[in-house]
Parts: sequence; C-alpha cells; structure tokens
Amino acid sequence: MKRILFPLMIIVFIAVAFSGCASTKSPVSSNEPIVINSDDMNIKLLDRKIENMKDTMTLAFASMDEYYISRTTKLHAQLDRLEAENMSMEMQTDTLIGVISRMNDYLQQLNSMPIFFGSKKVIADQTVETIEELVDVLPEDEIKEMIVKPEVIVPEIKVKEIVKTDNFMDNYKEGLNKFYYQRYDDAVEIFEGLLSKNPKHQLAGNIQYWIGESYYALRQYKKAFNAFNMVFNTNAFDKYDDTQLKLGFCYFKMGKMRSAVGEFQNLITYYPNSEHVTIAIRQIGIIEQYTTK
Repeated sequence: MKRILFPLMIIVFIAVAFSGCASTKSPVSSNEPIVINSDDMNIKLLDRKIENMKDTMTLAFASMDEYYISRTTKLHAQLDRLEAENMSMEMQTDTLIGVISRMNDYLQQLNSMPIFFGSKKVIADQTVETIEELVDVLPEDEIKEMIVKPEVIVPEIKVKEIVKTDNFMDNYKEGLNKFYYQRYDDAVEIFEGLLSKNPKHQLAGNIQYWIGESYYALRQYKKAFNAFNMVFNTNAFDKYDDTQLKLGFCYFKMGKMRSAVGEFQNLITYYPNSEHVTIAIRQIGIIEQYTTK
C-alpha cells in the first residue's frame, strides 16, 4: 500500500509545483495599441468640452484685445491733448520772448537819449533834445544849473493782446476731451470743423486719425475705414501703425475676414516694431480658426 501511495504523492507534488509556476508567470506584452471606441458617449462629451474650452479661450483673448485697444486709445487721446497743450505753451513762450525783445529795444532807445543837468524851469512842453536848443529856452548862466530829461513817450506794450490764444488748438483739445468722455458725435463735429477751416494745419493728420477713432467708437465702420485711410496722406507718422491696426478691425467688424487678415498682415510687414504686432498675429489666428471651419 505504501509503495502505491508514495509515487502518487510525488505525482501530485509535481503537478502542484507546475501549476504554481504557471500562475506567477507574467503575461506576454503586446505591441498593438489600445483602441478606444470613438463612439463612446463619454469620449464624445470630453471632446466637446475641450472644443468649447478652446473657443472660450479664443474669444476671451479677442475680448482682451478689444478692451486693451479701447483703453489705450482713450489714454492716447489724453496724451495728444497734453502734447497740444505743450505746443500752445511753446507758442506763448515764443511770443513772450518777442515781447521781451521789443521791450529791450525800447530801453536801448531810452538809454541813447540825451540827459541834461540843471533846474526845474524847463517844463514838459519846453523839453529839448540838444544843448543848442537850451539857449532858446533859458539864459546861458542857468544852463549849467539845469537838469533836463526830454519827455519820452514809450508805446504801451499790451501783453494780453500780443500773447493771443490759438482758437484752433483750443478747439482741438476740446475735441479730444469730447472723445475721452465718449461724446463721439460732438468730437466728430469739432474735428471735421477744424479740418474744413485749416486742412493744412500741422495737426491735420492727428485730427484725421481721431475722426476715424470717433466713427469707429460709433460703430460706423465704413466711415471709420475711409477716415483712417486718409491718415496715410498726412505727416502723422506716429499714427501710421495705430491706423493700420484699426483698418484690420474695421474690416473684421464689417465681416470682411480675408481683407482683415490682409490689413493685419500689412501691420506685421510694414511696422514690425509696433506694439500692436502681437495683437495682429493673434487676430489673424482667430480669423483663420473660425473661417476654416
């Protein structure tokens, strides 16, 4: 009996050992990619959320650009007003220098006039300019004791009339104030009136630019586009990159996306050092994203 049981025990032991090894053996790795069913509802919802998030971020950047441009435009209006104020002060300073120069001329004339020493017998209507004329006025023995200074009539210098305020500059500053306080209709009326009076003024380019900004703020984008285009015919060179950016936005607001991309690209090409290049690049990306869907 023992002889039979012993071989059976050995067989069972071997079988158990092999079964344990098989259970601890690591599975064979597969090189095939794991495929997730695209029809799965959860995957679809996740894709939709990601797409919505991208759209939200894109629109958020676009809104930030609009807000940034709006704020900086108002600040530029105040800056232009300060520059106009500075120009007015410079003109007044030049005028005052001219007044001082004229006063110095009068003083030089006074210093060159003769002064005589003597008595009070020569009254105002008997003033003389030369020694010879004294003989006809006083006896010779009294000439040595006289003090005579000819009466001199110096023209009155009226500084208030000479230092005149420049109505053009005052109206220009008023127009910028109207724009700053969002009274755009009034600003347009003032600016267009100034250009009609003096289209060759040194600030004509700036005025033309602010006409465009006023129409843009009024959402009259066609008029704004035409006004901005005319800035390039003036010498307002520091406004060229701002104008170019607004041309792109005018087309964008009018729904002419291809033209808007072209204007933004012109900004990048012709004004690569402009502070608006980043905005132009971002706007091109936004347009490309939404017009290719």
